[in-house]
Amino acid sequence: MSNKTRTLILIIISSIISTQAVTAETIRGLVTQVHPVYTNYTHKTPYQHCYTQQVFVPYNGSSSASPAITGGIVGGIIGNQFGKGDGKAILTVAGVLLGSSIGSDMGHSGHGYTRNVQHCETRYSESVNTRIRGYNIGVTIPDGNVISTYKETPYNPPSIHSQVDVYITYRVGNY
Repeated sequence: MSNKTRTLILIIISSIISTQAVTAETIRGLVTQVHPVYTNYTHKTPYQHCYTQQVFVPYNGSSSASPAITGGIVGGIIGNQFGKGDGKAILTVAGVLLGSSIGSDMGHSGHGYTRNVQHCETRYSESVNTRIRGYNIGVTIPDGNVISTYKETPYNPPSIHSQVDVYITYRVGNY
């Protein structure tokens, strides 16, 4: 037997082995089960959340140097009360610098006004709801077997004990 003949025989045998028979028929059955299948979903509803906040607004005018000068003089007088010789001079200069800084800070504090500012932001309230996703339907066919199927919504399921046609596909062989 030649190689071509052997190859042809193997192809024919493998096609016979892998062949599948498909048969389909429509059978009338009785609806015996209808069960809704539920699912949960989250619904988000937007809403505005507003609140009022007090904000300090400093004056932008020119500031006076008087508090800094006054603070420097007072700091120098206090610093001059301590120490002896070069230490007294160093403490006097330190008192002038520290007093000027404190006076300047005090001069700038509190000069301004407060005003109410309204802030709004979008927030979301969430609610979990349940709805029917589909139906599991059981149909009893004349041989007594129950065929189950699932149908997604939107779908109005048949009522119990109603007659329906069921399309059945049989596969025989390798698949």
